[in-house]
Amino acid sequence: MSDYVLEFDLNSYHQLDEYALLSCQKYNYGNDSDWFGSFRGGLYGSYARIHGVCSHYYTVHAWMPRPRLPSETEYHLASLFFNMDSMIECITYAFNALGFCASGDKGFRDITCERSLKKISPCDILGRPNANPPQSHLPEYDSYFPEVRKYWESKRDLINMIFEQHDVSKHRETIFVGGKCRTTPPLGYFESIGVDPKNPSESSLFWPMEEI
Repeated sequence: MSDYVLEFDLNSYHQLDEYALLSCQKYNYGNDSDWFGSFRGGLYGSYARIHGVCSHYYTVHAWMPRPRLPSETEYHLASLFFNMDSMIECITYAFNALGFCASGDKGFRDITCERSLKKISPCDILGRPNANPPQSHLPEYDSYFPEVRKYWESKRDLINMIFEQHDVSKHRETIFVGGKCRTTPPLGYFESIGVDPKNPSESSLFWPMEEI
C-alpha cells in the first residue's frame, strides 16, 4: 500500500451499528424517541468525514497533471482538519444517542430537545479542564462508555491539536507554511504532460507534498 493512502478499520463501528439496530427493536429498548435515527445520523456522518480525511490526504500527496498552487494545498489541509474535527463531533453525537437510550433518558443530552442537542460536544467526554472554573465530563460516559473515555483521555493532546488547527484554518489564517516536496514522480509522468523533468523551475510547479 502507498505511504500516501490512509485506510481505517471500521469493523468496531459496524459492530456498534449492529448492536444499536438490535437494541432499537420493540422487544429490547424500542425507538419511541427516535434515538436510533440520531445514532445512525451521527455514525453515518462519521463515515462521511472519514472519507473526506482519506480523500484530502491522498490529494495533498498525489501527482496531478497540472501545477500545484500553495492555495490548493492549503484548501486540502483545511479540509482535512475540518473532517477530523467534524468526525469527532459526529461520533460524539452517535454516542450520546446510544447512551440516552441505554440510560433510560438520564444523564446524557436529551435528543428530543433541540436546545439540548446543540449542547452535544466532545467536551461531554473530555470535559473542559482549562475552563474557569474547570468543567468535568458527563459522568455517565464512565458508566456506559468507559473504554471510549479512557482512549480519548489518552489522546487528549492530539484531539486538542485537531480542534486548534481547524479553528485557526476556519477563522483566522493559512496553516500551510511549507515542508518537503515529493521529487520522484511515477515513470513517464513529466513526459506525459510535456514537461522537462530536468528543468526544476518548470517541474517543481508540479511537485506534490511529501511532508508538511
